[in-house]
This record gives sequence, structure tokens and C-alpha cells, in this order.
Amino acid sequence: MDYYPGLNLEGYPNRDSTKYAEIYGISSAHTLLRGTLRYKGYAKALNGFVKLGLINRDAFPALRREAKPLTWRELLCDLVGISPSSKHGVLKEAVSKKLGGDSTQLEAVERLGLLGDEQVPQAESVVDALSKHLAVKLSYGPGEKDMIVMRDSFGIRHPSGHLENKIIDLVVYGDVNGFSAMAKTVGLPTAMAAKMLLDGEIHAKGLMGPFSKEIYGPILERIKAEGIIYTTQSTIKP
Repeated sequence: MDYYPGLNLEGYPNRDSTKYAEIYGISSAHTLLRGTLRYKGYAKALNGFVKLGLINRDAFPALRREAKPLTWRELLCDLVGISPSSKHGVLKEAVSKKLGGDSTQLEAVERLGLLGDEQVPQAESVVDALSKHLAVKLSYGPGEKDMIVMRDSFGIRHPSGHLENKIIDLVVYGDVNGFSAMAKTVGLPTAMAAKMLLDGEIHAKGLMGPFSKEIYGPILERIKAEGIIYTTQSTIKP
């Protein structure tokens, strides 16, 4: 990505973005993309998991509660088609071959303990077991905190013919031993909306999203007091 170069980020499209055109009232937009930002190497590592069958959502009876416990080494042996009693070196070679010799993907598999003798969590599918495993392996340690980075980029053609490029950036850090950035950016606006309902500030009825200025306007102002502050910049070309 061409911003926040010190973070070494990469981005990829996140599912179907076209449905947001009607929701946000921008059906005339020629290009619409909702993406996800991750540290560089994330997508490549996940692609390696796909190659190995670790993202498979199909039922996997061998991981159910009534089945004999499996280690990650035994599961990987099964996924790459070798004997479950194969030694570590044989498994590593088979996994590397399945990954097309990609050393970065192999390193990710090794660092997460997927070639070792740790027991696989009970689950209905391989991807569910992997999710439980990663929830433990990738949990925050003492003194660690999360960070949220968001960028909205708009290309706007004005009636005058001028083209405006507008960028809105948001970076929020979690608090050590406190609320995470995710908790703050999701929970605080929700709490504010609930209070607005109780105080009679929102007059609309029924199930709705925060797409009217009556709702999002006050919230965008109030979250600034909580340290959630975005920056805006625009450039206009004739």
C-alpha cells in the first residue's frame, strides 16, 4: 500500500463491495472497493493454509469430541497424504512440496506450531480447529495492545468538472490493560447511539444502520472526546 509505509501494510478486497453503493447512496460510483488491511505477508501465509487444506470448512469427523485426540503433526500428515507416524523431516518436506517450495509459507506453518505435537482442539472442521488454535497462539501478551488503521479514499467529480481526491485517515491504539482499539471503535459509537435513542435524539423508528446524518453526525463529534480522531485531506484538480 502507498500509505503508512512504516507499517509495511498490504490490502486485499473483502467480499462483495457493490452492495454498499445503494446503502451509502452512491449508486453512480464507477468503482467501489471495500478492503482489509493487514501487515505484509498475511495474505501469502493464508494462501499457504489454503494449499494445505487448513481453511476447509467441511465436516472433519476425526476432530470431533468422540474421536481419538490428534496432534497437529498427525493432522498435517493426513492433509498432505503421508503416514501419521512420519518423522518431522519427512512431514516438513511433504508440506514444503505442497506449498510449492515457498519458504515464507512454510515458516508461517512452523512458527504457529502446526508441525508439532500439540493437540488439535476439538472442532467440527479443520478451519474451526485452526481458529481455536490461533486464538491462543496469537493472543496479546503482557504489555501488548492492538491498533486499528482505516483509510477512506474518494474520487469526486464536481458539477464544475473539477476532480477532488478526498482522503480520510483513522489510527486508533488500544490501551494496555484497558479497552482494545477494536472495543473502543465498535463499542463507543454503539453506546452513544443507544444513549441517543434513550434521550430522544433519534426520531426514526425500526431497524436501521447509521446512514443518516441525524445519527452519524453527533456520534462523529462525540467520539473525538474519547480519542477517536480522524484526519481529512483533499486535493482538487481542474
